[in-house]
Amino acid sequence: MKHVRFQSPDLSHANAIADLVQGSSRLDKNSNYTYALWCTHFSSCSAVAVRDNEVIAFLTAFRSPEKPESYFLWQTATKPRHGVPALGIDLVEFAVKREISRGARFVEASVDKENKPIRMVMKTLCKRLSGHLSEELLFPAELVSSGDTEHHDETLMRISLPTTN
Repeated sequence: MKHVRFQSPDLSHANAIADLVQGSSRLDKNSNYTYALWCTHFSSCSAVAVRDNEVIAFLTAFRSPEKPESYFLWQTATKPRHGVPALGIDLVEFAVKREISRGARFVEASVDKENKPIRMVMKTLCKRLSGHLSEELLFPAELVSSGDTEHHDETLMRISLPTTN
């Protein structure tokens, strides 16, 4: 297995991230422009896994000015058949630990109750960080559905991290 590097994304990664999103059946599709913004305006909070100059996984995330102690995971995906054990969770853990060092006390993600992979990532991350996991309804389906496009309820999964004195 060749070396995988975790880092903040830059503009050169935007199209590769958009391609990973397009290849995922679970992620909401956004324009390439959106990912260009994520790779510039939210780069310091996001992360990519790069092997041989190829993006094989990504995480887009942010810290809201309204909730600066919370690190919100927006989207994450790995390239199919990447061959790197635990790549997704390790990338998320890399980014989360970076944000903990910057003062984050909570990790949040908006998830579909049926999305078992991200639910497992959050549970595994919580265990690795010795945190406490809670869940609550964030957005009901009728609020985020539009026209003829039906959307599922969005559940907020929140990891409360242990405090150190």
